[in-house]
Amino acid sequence: MTTPINSDLEIVGIVNHRAGGVGDPPSALDFDPDFIREVALAQEAAGYDRVLIANAATMPESMAIGSFLAPQTSRLGFMMAHRPGFIAPTTAARQLATIDRLSKGRAGVHIIVGADDREVQADGAFNTKEHRYRVAGEYVEVMRKIWSSPEPFDHQGEFYNVKGAHALVRPEAGAIPVYFGGTSDLALDMCGQWADIYALGGDTFAGAGALAARAHAAAARHGRTIKVLMTMVIIVGETESAAHARAAALYERVMAQIGAGARGIMAAHEKDGDKPAAGAFQRMAAQAKEGEWLDRCLWTGLNKAYGGRGNNSVLVGTASQVADSLMEYRRLGITRFLLRGPDQINDAAIIGGRLVPKLRQMIAAQEAVTA
Repeated sequence: MTTPINSDLEIVGIVNHRAGGVGDPPSALDFDPDFIREVALAQEAAGYDRVLIANAATMPESMAIGSFLAPQTSRLGFMMAHRPGFIAPTTAARQLATIDRLSKGRAGVHIIVGADDREVQADGAFNTKEHRYRVAGEYVEVMRKIWSSPEPFDHQGEFYNVKGAHALVRPEAGAIPVYFGGTSDLALDMCGQWADIYALGGDTFAGAGALAARAHAAAARHGRTIKVLMTMVIIVGETESAAHARAAALYERVMAQIGAGARGIMAAHEKDGDKPAAGAFQRMAAQAKEGEWLDRCLWTGLNKAYGGRGNNSVLVGTASQVADSLMEYRRLGITRFLLRGPDQINDAAIIGGRLVPKLRQMIAAQEAVTA
């Protein structure tokens, strides 16, 4: 399944809660508001449309960070990762609507059910992933009612019962963009029914295209349309050989860190030798077994190093080569890209200053041909 290429494009970055690039030792600070502000402003200056503020059982709270950044930025949108089921959906809806109004319409929410059962147990959730996806679907349903209903309403569902629910604060545009991920049939169906944007991890052309097609089909079954976002790590060089050299050096740094006992957030609740629990992470581990270089410039080195945990598929090459690969993903129905580099601040300037303009030029040229 393919969709027409058009000027529809969203470039998303990421805001981490402390300094430290991929392969670097962690910052001495466990939480660094100055860095949070700096990296957000760097991505706004680089032309990013939105930034992900991630969430996990051990991480700082994403909505609080979004509230902190709202008055310090002027255009940058926020994609705040949120775990459904730990607070009431009515409360979450009001929190998000409040941030949206404080930021003049820049809030978005990324619904995260948890990659691993053991990780969410740290927050007191002892249910299965399938159960969490069903909870998430109804959770978003209730939030959307809060955002849209002009009068108090009742809701009686499988997981939530509310009576006279209503909010005095509404999102500026009437609703907030909802991002949703997952690779199982249930996850895709929930996404097709309730989300605005389906978020997938970095993958090959074939793998990403198949997931995008399933997401579009799931939305169509519910009489809806959906956008698709893909996450990629980006390494851009002035020449192809320079980009490859940087990738090789990064691999050596990462392996040295792992050899010294470093464990990522995604592995904090796992035992040595465990396979990744999330379907997306299993796909990334499988990529590394297919070969070090796939498609045109997809490098699997970080997926190999991290055993598939995290979104670590990497596009490596010149700005033109990487943009060419992103154009192929667009042809397959993916119009949003979360693009991050190993060095959060410096790579934001490279991606925003060199890669994204090249991508926009290619889109414009394609539109001129098909107009």
